Amino acid sequence: MSSFSSRPLQIWRSSLADSLTPIRGAFAFEVLPSIMVPQTLQLLSEQSRNAEQITSPIISGFIHGMSYYNDKRPNSLFYLMGFRNADELFSIDTGYLANVITQLEVHTDINLTFSRVVYLADVGVGPTQPLLIIERRPFFRAVGFEIEERGQVAASLKTGDFQLSQKAAAAQHHYSTGLALLAAEDQISGLLDAAFMQFYLAVECILDAHEKTKAQSNGDVLFLSKFTDDLKDVVGHVFIARHRFFGHGHPNQQKAHSDGAI
Repeated sequence: MSSFSSRPLQIWRSSLADSLTPIRGAFAFEVLPSIMVPQTLQLLSEQSRNAEQITSPIISGFIHGMSYYNDKRPNSLFYLMGFRNADELFSIDTGYLANVITQLEVHTDINLTFSRVVYLADVGVGPTQPLLIIERRPFFRAVGFEIEERGQVAASLKTGDFQLSQKAAAAQHHYSTGLALLAAEDQISGLLDAAFMQFYLAVECILDAHEKTKAQSNGDVLFLSKFTDDLKDVVGHVFIARHRFFGHGHPNQQKAHSDGAI
């Protein structure tokens, strides 16, 4: 099932929508072409020939929308939907968009990950005119190294090779995996949780504890003055995030991640 990021959205609205009443068209979800997704989109396109047999309003929207599927937009999942005017279009609840994708995921038994959706108005030649673009803001460490990071890296490069213990090597493996997951989170939503889990495992390897207070106490013993208050806070944050948010164990937490965010 798709997991929708809680990061802020970027929303673009076209003033052209004010001149269209009513508005006809389709939402184009730009889905990640992961395993079986291209085949699923092709199947939905083929099913558009039998659209009259579909009774579900949501699935019908996809089936009718996928009649516009073409090679020029091979990763687009179309959802046919009309609006009375621009105000109704621009007030669309993004939670609704997340829900219709979930409905289709259950039917197709596949993950449909997207971070961008465009409403394309039909102005006579099919849905081609963009009126609304909703996309989640990217998640990244920084555009480049900050000045202090450059200094720290340059100093580290001069210290020589590391002789990592087995425990430290395991921790580094988890940490590196976490960074990789964070880097990929811009393309595949939901990896933020997985990254935190890897950071948690790295801390657990080094501090030999799976409870926050015990981990912080072990840090004081193992690293003495080097285990600063800032490091202690970082450890606490990782443990809290891991225990409270990893896996979205409570329905309210899942809802918090999907409401108003893509």
